[in-house]
Amino acid sequence: MIENDLQNLPQWRDADMVLVGIGEDMQYDWSALTEDQRFQEIEKEIGGDEERIWIIPFLQKMVLSQKRSDRWSLAYERLRDVLAEKNYYIVSLCMDDKIFDAGIRKERIVTPCGGFRRMQCDNNCSHVLSEVPEQSCSDVLRYYRKEMPIESLKEPVCPVCGGRLRFNQLGVARYAEEGYLERWNDYMKWLQGTVNRKVFLLELGVGMEYPTVIRFPFEKIAAYNQKAFLCRVHASLCQIGEPAAGRGMPVRTDPVDFLCGCAR
Repeated sequence: MIENDLQNLPQWRDADMVLVGIGEDMQYDWSALTEDQRFQEIEKEIGGDEERIWIIPFLQKMVLSQKRSDRWSLAYERLRDVLAEKNYYIVSLCMDDKIFDAGIRKERIVTPCGGFRRMQCDNNCSHVLSEVPEQSCSDVLRYYRKEMPIESLKEPVCPVCGGRLRFNQLGVARYAEEGYLERWNDYMKWLQGTVNRKVFLLELGVGMEYPTVIRFPFEKIAAYNQKAFLCRVHASLCQIGEPAAGRGMPVRTDPVDFLCGCAR
């Protein structure tokens, strides 16, 4: 399959609904940050200091907000374009939030692994998420620019219990699922409407890290819905198992390159 032929597939053209699964291989490459000379200096300054490690995610958020034009941005813009006329839902395992900058309908996206958009108490004491403190973002940026010493940085804390505030991302000791559950419930309702409908399942870089979220459910839909078609795009794990194989197409390529090659 040639990348820019996605919209020419009859299964795509005829699809009533499109379900997109975005996996860990679409995650943003942090080399843009790690190769930065100033960031290398910061890493040395922080070292293994657990009291200052909180600065790193803020730097990651800063880089993402500045990188408005890169191959990930183009990939998500192309995804937006091909979905424009479709009834779609997107499940993404990526925690970089790049998808939210592409103009894709936010109410049709669920990110069960979280991201950089909100914060939570490290203890999840109140099961309530907080907005990202603008002051913390501003101070970390000033520190990055050498306009503020590291000693002046103050880690944001939970207004309820005084515990540390963390970005609401999978990996936090007590991950607050409240950050995505509303969208997940919407997704489940949307999924009910796919029964006996022509559904195009598009997997982009979905590996085996969390197979029960996207990979296995997508195969199950393709197996039981005789009108479903699965297109699995992955650089190495693109194989489609039985019984879904008869209504599927493996594409062995990088998912970002695949989307960038899709015609407008």
